[in-house]
Amino acid sequence: MTWDINAPQGNEAAKIRWGLVPYMRGRALDLGCGPYKVFPHFVGVDNGHHDAAFGWKNRADVLVDTCEKLTLIANESVDCVFSSHLLEHIDYEKVPAALTEWMRVLRKGGHLCLYIPDEDEYPKVGEAGANPDHKWNCNYDRVVTALEAVECDWDIVEFEKRDKTDEYSLWFVVKKL
Repeated sequence: MTWDINAPQGNEAAKIRWGLVPYMRGRALDLGCGPYKVFPHFVGVDNGHHDAAFGWKNRADVLVDTCEKLTLIANESVDCVFSSHLLEHIDYEKVPAALTEWMRVLRKGGHLCLYIPDEDEYPKVGEAGANPDHKWNCNYDRVVTALEAVECDWDIVEFEKRDKTDEYSLWFVVKKL
């Protein structure tokens, strides 16, 4: 499905939640959770900047200035880091540093799960209908290039283009080795 501004919008994380199940053992973070944590036991992390604009009541467990800096989270203290439709809101030049930070808090053997809008299915930055807060157009190659700058061993264990029914996204599962 190609994204349509006139279609109902909603909880993007709910579209992929069951795909998370194999990767969410132990302690898990939901980065940029907004008002909807993907599962109640995940630790929701958000900056709350959309709350006033959308009339949301943020249910994050941890409020941060930005999910690019997780100073309250210890090194290698979580088993799963999940981010739905957040990475595209970070300037692309800063994405490798954000991914490095997210991998820092992830235990070896843990999984980084990314769900992001696919540039083939979503309006490009600056086009009509695009979210004005998006900083870059997401595709497989750009995400892998950003991951390659992360200074730890990792492997993509799952990748899927999710463009059926109401989805317009890419799904990455990266295992920290």
